[in-house]
Amino acid sequence: MLNFKGTIVSALLIGASIISQAAFATPSAGIEATLTGYEFSSKKDVVDVNVDLKGSGLFGWWGRASGDVAAGAYSGTWSNGDSFAAFCVELTQNFRAFGKSATYTEGTFSSTIESSLTNLANKYYSFVDDAISSAAFQVAVWEIVSEKSNNLNLDKGKFEADPVWNGFLWFGSYDADSKAAIDLAKTWLAGVNDDSVLATGDYSLTYLKNKNYQDLVVFTSIAAVPEPATYGMLLLGMGVVAFVARRRRANTIRF
Repeated sequence: MLNFKGTIVSALLIGASIISQAAFATPSAGIEATLTGYEFSSKKDVVDVNVDLKGSGLFGWWGRASGDVAAGAYSGTWSNGDSFAAFCVELTQNFRAFGKSATYTEGTFSSTIESSLTNLANKYYSFVDDAISSAAFQVAVWEIVSEKSNNLNLDKGKFEADPVWNGFLWFGSYDADSKAAIDLAKTWLAGVNDDSVLATGDYSLTYLKNKNYQDLVVFTSIAAVPEPATYGMLLLGMGVVAFVARRRRANTIRF
């Protein structure tokens, strides 16, 4: 005998599990989080890039912030122990020391920035799998957040980025990893708003703000939650199975 009650309960539990995962994939406002390190590298071998952020006046002259900075995703944990990866969205503050928790509130980007960041994630986040690609994605995030427009170009504008130069004047060369990250970032930025570049994933973003430390952005893969029509087909199929089973019981010869 088919256990239809058990089948229905199991289906409901699976559906509830899927919905629950989607609902709690991103944190609520005021959540505590701890950065634990760089996702693909240690402090010693993280990819550095040379940046120039005009109008910040942080560590440069005449209102310019310029210098070599570490680029790449942070790994971290929420207060419930779940892990996440996050990217910095501001260069004018230090991140909270690794291993030390901080409380963030959820912010909102302008529609232009959110659209470009979402496009960046949907098209290229699935390719982030090492220190170089992680650094490239981080540089692209900085460009999108800093420029606040669709003119995404690392060679000019409010935010600029170059590979780190090893050596003195003409006696040297670009760091290979740094150059690879910048070149990849330029390629990705060129495709962010290009409709001919297809998405490879589906992501939502969460903007985490803290007045004392770097603000962060977390990209979360959107789970494939069945649509209402899918549930309808499931129930219809179960009804057909029940009808066939009932017919078979009715036609069974009993002695």
